[in-house]
Amino acid sequence: MNRLMIFNAIILLSLLASCNKYLDVKSNGTFVVPNNLESLQKILDGSNYINSNICAMGEAASDNYFLTAGTFNAMSEDWRKFYLWDNYEYTYGNDWDRAYLTVYNCNLVLDELKKIERKPENGIMYDNIKGTALFFRSVQYLSLVWTFAKAYDPNTAVNELGIVLRGSSDFNELSSRASVQQCYDRIIADLIEGERLLPNNTSHVMRPSKISANGMLARTFLSMRKYDEALKYADLYLLQKNGLLDFNDQSHVDWSKQYSFSQFNHETDSYMEMSPNGLIAQNSTLVDTLLYRSYNENDLRKKAYFKSMSDDYMSFVGSYSSGSVLFAGIATDEMLLTRSECLARAGRASDALLDLNKLLQSRFSTGTFIPIMLEDTKAVLQVILNERRKELVFRGLRWIDIKRLNKEGADISIKRSIAGKDYMLKANENRFALPLPMDIIAETGMPQNPK
Repeated sequence: MNRLMIFNAIILLSLLASCNKYLDVKSNGTFVVPNNLESLQKILDGSNYINSNICAMGEAASDNYFLTAGTFNAMSEDWRKFYLWDNYEYTYGNDWDRAYLTVYNCNLVLDELKKIERKPENGIMYDNIKGTALFFRSVQYLSLVWTFAKAYDPNTAVNELGIVLRGSSDFNELSSRASVQQCYDRIIADLIEGERLLPNNTSHVMRPSKISANGMLARTFLSMRKYDEALKYADLYLLQKNGLLDFNDQSHVDWSKQYSFSQFNHETDSYMEMSPNGLIAQNSTLVDTLLYRSYNENDLRKKAYFKSMSDDYMSFVGSYSSGSVLFAGIATDEMLLTRSECLARAGRASDALLDLNKLLQSRFSTGTFIPIMLEDTKAVLQVILNERRKELVFRGLRWIDIKRLNKEGADISIKRSIAGKDYMLKANENRFALPLPMDIIAETGMPQNPK
């Protein structure tokens, strides 16, 4: 891990001497030792290294898209192996490294913060900085454990391999894999503490608030299949933020543009982006045809999310980043669907449909949406899960959704077809925990995930 930590220190130098593209945090071009609250805040405002490293390998391994044989054959061997869930030989320059860059910066802030006295006159800023560092470290830990570990199972989590929980920014700290249980315990504890410290609202969606922490807690508990807890935190989020984009309103969704959504739109609470990934680059990734056909003709998501890139197939252009980068942050639509699913699982079908119909009303052409009216709880849950996939496509959520739903018995397998040959990733296979980089395994001696 030393190689990565040294690289992180170099990045920190450039981060502190740079101009933040979102928050316009400026520097005089000289290195500033991060020993005061202002410089620590500046580290956390370095969006390229804090908000933009969410793991994309899970999204690339999932079933929202496909590659043609020509595209597949034109790719490097590394990318071809990734596409077929078989790359155990990749090295530096990947999701693991980028995520731990964020973890390092958050740990550096937390370490330096311990050297600064909290006083009445600096208490608000001090707490905000600590809460922000805990929040973004937790975001990355969750992203990493979703990608590189098996889905949470209360019966096996104490024995299954998770990720590395870095306790400090010390380069010499040995790296070892914590259990899945320890990983989720740390994520939840840090998010709860972060929620206590963070402000009710922030000046920009690049910075987290109490609402953001509640959203991340809802996301975390849903992935663990702890639906009562996920409902609790989704409810807390929606009590404070519940506005939706109206897909009929051009000021919300502008059809005249290549990318219809504005960046930092009012549905977004906490803005984050996925790491770059050659398999799921927008404008070149072909959307699964069955998924595309599942949208009703009056469903405006079909127009907002997808554009034709060939005579036969569609590509995804519906990121809330307003560009080719894939959005992975917290937004109100996700929280409505989370609460809706949890209500259905609690047997509250009518309440679940209130949330779902509210969402879909804003997505369909004016006057065309017919509210869903069902009484059977299982049928309601299935409709919600179908809409979750359609609404949150390419948000970095599908991979963990497949994994957690398979724990519920969904039996979701993924098939790739190349030149007439089929490749399968069957439900609950070991390969749903993607392999760690080979050089990290070699340097640390940590065990690799089994094939």
